[in-house]
Amino acid sequence: MGCIWSKYEWISQLSDYPYLKIKTTKSVKGIVGELEIISELTKRGYYVAKSVDPQCPFDIVVVDRNGKISLLDIKTNTYRKKGKPKWEKKSRKIYRTPTDKQKKINIKLMMVDYESK
Repeated sequence: MGCIWSKYEWISQLSDYPYLKIKTTKSVKGIVGELEIISELTKRGYYVAKSVDPQCPFDIVVVDRNGKISLLDIKTNTYRKKGKPKWEKKSRKIYRTPTDKQKKINIKLMMVDYESK
C-alpha cells in the first residue's frame, strides 16, 4: 500500500526555501484556495463571512458596499493526469457545475487554480 502523501506535493516559492517540498492533501489545497479568495475579496473592499457548517452548499458569503449578497462555493481546479500528449492544460481541466441545490438558491462557483501559485 502506497503512501497517501506521495500524490500531493507542493514546491515552495519562498526565496529562503526554494526547494522545500510540502506534502499536501486535497483538503489542504481547498482550504488554501478558500483563504486566497477571502483575502483577495477583502482587499477589494467586500465583506466576507465563512460558513462553519461542513455540509453547507456554499463556502462564503460576500457582501458588497451596496449590500448585494452573493453566496460562493470555492472549488480548486483539477486536471486530468492522463490524456493525449499534445493536450494543453485547458484541455485537461476537469470542469465543475453547481449541484441542483446550489442552482436553486443561486450559489455561484468560484474556481481557484492551486497549481499556478
